Amino acid sequence: MAREVNIRAIVVQGLSVLFLCAFIELGAGKVFEGMRGYFMATGLIVMVPPLLGLRGNINGALASRLGTGLNAGLIKPRLAMSTEIKVNLASSLILSLIASATIGVFAFGVNVLTGAPTIGVLELMAIAVLAGFLSALILAFLTVLVAIISYTRGWDPDNVTSPTMASIGDFVTIACIYLAVLLVV
Repeated sequence: MAREVNIRAIVVQGLSVLFLCAFIELGAGKVFEGMRGYFMATGLIVMVPPLLGLRGNINGALASRLGTGLNAGLIKPRLAMSTEIKVNLASSLILSLIASATIGVFAFGVNVLTGAPTIGVLELMAIAVLAGFLSALILAFLTVLVAIISYTRGWDPDNVTSPTMASIGDFVTIACIYLAVLLVV
């Protein structure tokens, strides 16, 4: 039997999460502001939007799959590594690794084609892969945690998980890019 649609609950859940996300995004912007000068001088700035977008896209898809699995009863609302959760986590991590390496190569190409100052292609790839994979690892497990906790508290994970992880993802990814730069350059 289909559940009754409660417009008020959807709006309250959505607005609550979106207000929280706005504050998280402000924090991510503040962190990025402190690193902007270095990013401009080395050509790293070209990688930031695609790496942020990558996190949002992959974790948004993961959040949707988890929400559907929880709502359909295919995933049990327990913090245990079921087969369904393992498959979804592995898929997300593999996609992140491949896409991050590609972003590093493309960033170098864009910098060369536009004459922008840049560090080497291997450094850009290493930074992109390290930042992309580290943020993917952190965010994949947080996505599972948020989806399951929101579901067990009676909130629809589709209203909560994707927007929450998109905002947290920006903050975590910016921090991971910064960490990767410190380790690689």
